[in-house]
Amino acid sequence: MHSIYLLRHCAYDNPRNILPGRLPVPLSESGKLHAQRLQEFFATKNISHIYSSAVLRCQQTSEIIANDTVPISNDQRILETLSAYQGYWGENQHADGYHFFSHIDELGGETLAMLQKRMAEFWDEVILSTTENTILCSHGDPLQVLYSYIQNIPLVDDNAPEDTIPGWLEKGEFFEVVVENGEVTAVKEKVAV
Repeated sequence: MHSIYLLRHCAYDNPRNILPGRLPVPLSESGKLHAQRLQEFFATKNISHIYSSAVLRCQQTSEIIANDTVPISNDQRILETLSAYQGYWGENQHADGYHFFSHIDELGGETLAMLQKRMAEFWDEVILSTTENTILCSHGDPLQVLYSYIQNIPLVDDNAPEDTIPGWLEKGEFFEVVVENGEVTAVKEKVAV
């Protein structure tokens, strides 16, 4: 029996209030401090590997947690959601008519179903084959749809408010998923360190 920790990256600097998407937006000072607390927490968990999105905020979170002692691998399947609104700026994005998943038909991008397909593929191919404690460091939407997949619950509507979504993680929060013989035996309550 071992644990897989589904971790959302820590807080990042975003003074212009853009939708960062996959842009190289670095961790904020508070995000770095939070990642340090996570490093201290995970230091006692016998972590053998970290799988990280290659987006800068996940990389930085993973590197702080790894503390030069845990190997880190990147995988394209756990990147942030692809959205035509990456880099969009707005004081109040929802009031401006912005929504992350809008205009997919016209401009491209991913739906939650497309996102879940790649996350589930990564989970089934990579994560379920591991037999040691592992961290998967990714983003809010990818981790939420993976949670739905693991728990076998339907995806939420693309327009659902975040606070109503099962499996939603705030920055720096994580779920512990217990796996035995390639099968999920428990998904514990989310944790904030």
